[in-house]
Amino acid sequence: MTTNNRPMSKMRMIESKEALFRARKRILKYMVLGYLKQEGYLLTAETFNTEANLTGEYEVCDNIDLDIILQDYCSYYLIRFNKQPQFCRKVEEKPVRPQTRRVKPERSQVLDVVEKNDLDLPSTFTVTSLLKDFSEIQNTSTALDRKSLAGFLTSAAPEKKQLAELLYQNIIRSSGVTWDDIRGLNSAKSLLMESVIYPVRYPDVFTGLLEPWRGVLLHGPPGTGKTLLAKAVASESCCTFFNISCSTIVNKWRGESEKIVKVLFEMASYYSPSIIFIDEVETLASDRSAAGEHEASRRLKSQLLTELDGINEREGIVFLLANSNMPWDLDPAMLRRLEKRIHIPLPDAKTREELFRKFLNSRNIELYPKMDYKELASKTEGYSGSDIKLVCKEALMSTVRKLLPNLPGNTGTGSRRDRLGIDDVLVAIEKTKPVSKNLANKHEKWQNEMGCS
Repeated sequence: MTTNNRPMSKMRMIESKEALFRARKRILKYMVLGYLKQEGYLLTAETFNTEANLTGEYEVCDNIDLDIILQDYCSYYLIRFNKQPQFCRKVEEKPVRPQTRRVKPERSQVLDVVEKNDLDLPSTFTVTSLLKDFSEIQNTSTALDRKSLAGFLTSAAPEKKQLAELLYQNIIRSSGVTWDDIRGLNSAKSLLMESVIYPVRYPDVFTGLLEPWRGVLLHGPPGTGKTLLAKAVASESCCTFFNISCSTIVNKWRGESEKIVKVLFEMASYYSPSIIFIDEVETLASDRSAAGEHEASRRLKSQLLTELDGINEREGIVFLLANSNMPWDLDPAMLRRLEKRIHIPLPDAKTREELFRKFLNSRNIELYPKMDYKELASKTEGYSGSDIKLVCKEALMSTVRKLLPNLPGNTGTGSRRDRLGIDDVLVAIEKTKPVSKNLANKHEKWQNEMGCS
């Protein structure tokens, strides 16, 4: 019996290894297909799908991205071997063997040359399309793609290397959010274009007195789209985007937070043009004259203000893009450095109508009877964009709530369509109260006194 089980166990081990190899190859194929579709190479993706015989049985998970996998591998390789991995190398040109004897051309070749000479072609040609494509690639690529972290850490101390690797994880790639994904806020979009994007695209214009702005503050009631605007700026501009939070900067060791802030601005200058985005900036730069101010918090704010003053002395362009729901709690010195203070108001009636169209026009939702979006917009005065999304979610949940007791184990959500009427949305509006309605007047008053747009 033992002699028969051993070969079978080896055979099963070989089969399991082959199955793992096939699964790995299948995963690679679907990841490549997803990356091609994500980058917009639709014809290439269709051809690859046909040649690789892929079906719709599998799809790439939402939390899987080739860029993130490559970035994690580069960080691992850098920590282990203290250098960046090399993925591509330049193709070596093979030496051409010199011609030892003169070959007599054939008669057909001679006739072709004579016919080409009769066309009066110019004697010289200037290749411009390749140069144009190369310049476009340079303009659309960020400094993060052209520079490696190893160049910044060449002569750095071990402590600085550790902080730089920590901050490197907070650099985010393009989120895919564009200006068209944001309903309304046309004034805020144009101000962000001229404050952040235009100085990067046209640096020769913004010189002298018209030097680039150092900081931009977005303030308004919660849920009005401030963070979404920051994501759009990260996608539309070719800047390196640092997403900084309190957990990144604040450290329990004495003097460590100030070092992190200093290394942050040094990295932003190295990867310039850069945008440093701080969400809920009042948690880091509140008024220093407030009661109960701690010494460590005061030192952190002083270091942050010092670095903002020293931006123009560094190479490249570095912006501070801040977001706040309570701008009246900010330190006056920080407000002076946030030269553009833009109010993000609650959506008006037209914008609320567009938001309802955006959230309710889904392939899994059947609207019956025809939805009156103007009536919905009139019923949601004082609602933010986040509140309107919550209303649509509650209305859809009211229809699902009726089906929950009788739902089987496998609901088949991919093909299910929920019927939604205007009465369901009106009931959801009655149940969902706006969060930011009482703060709108306070933000408008502060904008009239302290704003700069």
